[in-house]
Amino acid sequence: MKIENSGMPEESYWNSLFDIAGIIEWLALPKAAAKIVEIGCGYGTFTVPLAQQSSGEIYTFDIEPSMIEVAQTNAGRAGLSNITFEFRDVLEQGTGLESNSADRVLLFNILHLAEKRIFLQEASRILKVGGRLAIIHWRKDIPTPRGPTVNTRPEKIQILSASDGLDLDYQGNSKILEPYHWGMQLVKKDNGRQ
Repeated sequence: MKIENSGMPEESYWNSLFDIAGIIEWLALPKAAAKIVEIGCGYGTFTVPLAQQSSGEIYTFDIEPSMIEVAQTNAGRAGLSNITFEFRDVLEQGTGLESNSADRVLLFNILHLAEKRIFLQEASRILKVGGRLAIIHWRKDIPTPRGPTVNTRPEKIQILSASDGLDLDYQGNSKILEPYHWGMQLVKKDNGRQ
């Protein structure tokens, strides 16, 4: 199911709207090889630099075949072979990945929909205990040059409410990610049912 979006602008302009290096630093990737899952790869804005910094495997999904093609091209130009790209409707089908298998799950600019819990459930399912779910979205408190309508942009309290009961623990890791985004991370806790 395609969610409301504001359309994708030209790639270099899109990439200029993020402090990509700062966001990757904020992710605090494990030193050891990590399995990273990105839902909604777009142009590969984060996929490619993550794959360049990680010795682990990156699994990335998008509902737009054209976005998969561009991201694959960008990864190929960078000489990367540790990315698996998949055209998939994660809202309808999930990721298809094994439960308790991911170290990081990324939900970037994707939670501006009523069905937030579906993405959060899938992230909780595939994360290992101690794994992190990283969420970023457009800020509501300042004008931004892009993004979905302000009233659909999620706030921390909405995400925490949607994740209630999903073994995802908020440990205070949220921050403004200049210039136009904010982010938060949730940690998969041990519920004793693993």
